[in-house]
Amino acid sequence: MSKKSYIIYIILLILVVFGIGIMVYARFRTPSFEAAEQSESTDAVSNPYCGFYHLYGYQLSEEGDKPAKKWASSVLANDDNRIVLLQINLVNYKDKAISDSALAQLDSIITSFAAANKQIILRFLYDWNGKALQSEPSSIEQVSSHMDDVAPVVNAHKDAVFLLQGIFTGNCGEMNQTHYGSNDDIRSLIKELSSVISPEIYLSVRTPAQLRTILGTSSPFANASPYDGSLYASLGLFNDGMFGNEFDCGTYDDTPLADTSDITQKGTRKEEIAFQSNLCSYVPNGGEAVLANPYNDLAKAIPDLYDMRVSYLSCDHEASVLNKWKNTAYSGEDTVFSGVSGYDYIRAHLGYRYVLTDTQVSFSGLFSSHIQFEITVENRGFSPCYRPFDVQLVLQDKNGNSFQYPISFDTRTIDSRQSKTCSTFLKRSELSKGTYSLSLKISDIATKNKISFANASVNEDGSVPLGTLIIP
Repeated sequence: MSKKSYIIYIILLILVVFGIGIMVYARFRTPSFEAAEQSESTDAVSNPYCGFYHLYGYQLSEEGDKPAKKWASSVLANDDNRIVLLQINLVNYKDKAISDSALAQLDSIITSFAAANKQIILRFLYDWNGKALQSEPSSIEQVSSHMDDVAPVVNAHKDAVFLLQGIFTGNCGEMNQTHYGSNDDIRSLIKELSSVISPEIYLSVRTPAQLRTILGTSSPFANASPYDGSLYASLGLFNDGMFGNEFDCGTYDDTPLADTSDITQKGTRKEEIAFQSNLCSYVPNGGEAVLANPYNDLAKAIPDLYDMRVSYLSCDHEASVLNKWKNTAYSGEDTVFSGVSGYDYIRAHLGYRYVLTDTQVSFSGLFSSHIQFEITVENRGFSPCYRPFDVQLVLQDKNGNSFQYPISFDTRTIDSRQSKTCSTFLKRSELSKGTYSLSLKISDIATKNKISFANASVNEDGSVPLGTLIIP
């Protein structure tokens, strides 16, 4: 063998040995990941901004014989729901400004509800007895002035107040049988309300036709982007005649929208539910189920609850409907809930319901220097969430030390019956050798409340285990 050939041979041998060495090193130095098994629980997880609610009413006055803070604390003593409907009656101020004393009462009430960790649906009104025409202010300017009066108090609690229902008018605040129900009056009042209320608080009106009248379009978000803070992006619906009959007690009509170019008109049930399905992917919807009839039979109600993107419902109204659901077993396609009562199925699905379904971890780069995480979350609830959440990847070592890594993931975009995958990566150099338990943790940015997953296995903080990562 020539000297040149020998040198080439030695070089090749060195390269082979070096290559084998690299492969052996990589084989024993490559991180590994074992995913946790995932399945869904039938529990109704307790999360902010959704669920069944109780209704509470308080009438502001100068008498001072009913201390607001004490009242609020007592009525909440046995309420374990996360969301409440708080109705504030302003009839004592129908023709004058709301006094500082009354505004202090309002602040005290909201403070007590917020301290009890309740998210508040707020409705101002002048009538509880179906006599709005007698109890409303004598001018629309007075109604607008009352909006201006209460706004600073409401805005001071924007983290606790989720949404405002109505525009202060109508029987029980439902915008019907009112002096101020013309299209021009509705537009005027909602314009005033939206100008003084924080854009972080959602507004809502009673019917889809009213919403179209206000926004001037039959195409939701034609003039805005979701979550941009404009009236177009923050106006939702409340329906206190839900399932009451084919027309949801005046919410819909029997004249197809296709037969008219007038967007202020009500459409058929089918058309209006389709409208809500589009709209309420981005703004909240909820209310009361009323009047037992075939439209609130479980087999009909559940598909409509999905299509309408319902996130909150009264557990006080109406007993005949709620009892029907409690006495009917669920038997639909969602087999994990087979045999569960219809009421419990609905309770578990009001709003968003996150189930982590898959975790994939891959390694790349020289000596697996990068660790990529792909985590898939499915929303099995009736609606998306409407406020932004904080998402964190959590690693915990055997000594109990916890390391959190933020994930850029807008959970508002996981619509009902959809799944999305969030991804992030870590540099291997960021982690010491050892074994780590991985979990995904979500919390509400505004209230700092944990967001619990509906997986069968969850941690004490509501997070869901992803699996085990070993860094050799």
